[in-house]
Amino acid sequence: MKTGYTAMLSGAAFALLVGGAGTAQAGSGKDADATGFSIEGSVRARAEVVEGQVRPNAPDSDAMLSFRTLITASYDFGGVHITGEIDDARSYFQHGQSTAGTSESNALEPLQAYLGIDLGTVADQKGKGVLRLGRFTASSGSGRLLDRPDWSNSPNSFLGANLDWSSKRGDRLQLIAVRPFDKLPSDRASIEDNQVELDRANAGVHFWGGSFTRAKALAGANAEVFAYGLDERDRAGRATRNRDLFTFGGRVNRAAGKGKLDFELEGALQRGTTRGSTSASDVLDRKVRAGMANVEIGYTFASGWTPRVTAFVGYASGDTSATDYRRFDPLFGGRRGDYGPLSLYGPASWSNIVSPGIALEAKPSKAWDFSVKARKFMLASATDSFAATSVRDASGASGRDAGTQIEGRVRNWLVPKRLRVEAGAAWLAKGRFLTDAPNAPATGDMRFGYLTLSTFF
Repeated sequence: MKTGYTAMLSGAAFALLVGGAGTAQAGSGKDADATGFSIEGSVRARAEVVEGQVRPNAPDSDAMLSFRTLITASYDFGGVHITGEIDDARSYFQHGQSTAGTSESNALEPLQAYLGIDLGTVADQKGKGVLRLGRFTASSGSGRLLDRPDWSNSPNSFLGANLDWSSKRGDRLQLIAVRPFDKLPSDRASIEDNQVELDRANAGVHFWGGSFTRAKALAGANAEVFAYGLDERDRAGRATRNRDLFTFGGRVNRAAGKGKLDFELEGALQRGTTRGSTSASDVLDRKVRAGMANVEIGYTFASGWTPRVTAFVGYASGDTSATDYRRFDPLFGGRRGDYGPLSLYGPASWSNIVSPGIALEAKPSKAWDFSVKARKFMLASATDSFAATSVRDASGASGRDAGTQIEGRVRNWLVPKRLRVEAGAAWLAKGRFLTDAPNAPATGDMRFGYLTLSTFF
């Protein structure tokens, strides 16, 4: 249950990696097809360090070594299958007041356990898909509202039903009705000790909705519409902001391709009510009037390293008042792809932000790829806290400039499809807001680096 357990799992994974023979990958090997049983997994070790922390009441510098072991097994009865996934996420050596939490450490957790029913023709439309019943992870569209981010050691999971079906021409329908799981344990001492405690489905939160994507609707671009509801209420031992949110919007995107222009336009509005805090004395339901948008345009060169260059701008509203709540809530979305590394880093999120930027990514060979990205960070509202930092100047006197971030990563397959190494870094040159706001730590610019080794079996 401590270091020895993780070492045992890691050793087993490396033994499978080196031995290789007889390992069936889920849904991809003749052995799996013949027997109906399939199994796959991965082990990831990541070392990371940060200096110049921007969050108040957190250590100026911190370091962490984390491990994530995933093992997924499935048995196909023919049209119906049972799938289970174990996630063993553990972290070590972080500071006692570290920002690392349940996304980094969630030991020996049954992340998925569901019954899958294969679907074919739906409403006279030929296609294929699956209806999942039980506990599962989920992603939809761009992932900005619902995602299973790979960066996280312990992604969100849900209890309920999820339908994912695609027509023969490529149209896609996704529906979900669930309760999210609370990750446990959640107290600092237990997280640091990597204690095993099973997560619990939150009876006070209901999440539902879905999306429909029309493939190649216009000039080769896909068109998506989506809508999600979130209903949250207090329950014994857990105070909430009593969120009652309805988020709806759309997305148009054309996938990247060699010698082609690609683009994405996504926008969402959020309406409903919420409390301003979780305090028992806060009983005022504020009207929610929030929104987000993302615009991106890119081009992939057809020769050489096939570099792709992109320009983009992201926006998410902020600010609250005595009667209105304008800070956008990203629900269960991911942010690694847009705003850089998370865990000990991760100052930016889809809340109270305006962020234009540019990026370059390339693939020098089948084994190597890299990316470099630069973004400007500004506050949509000068009186609200910036993104995920909790830094705030209620007077607005510190302005809107949060700084400039430059981040990059490089990856290499040491053994194709089996062993990969990744290194990355990020630097946030703090702007006036992150230096002058009343609760902004005087820690200098924020610097972060990480090194990851992943095995797949």
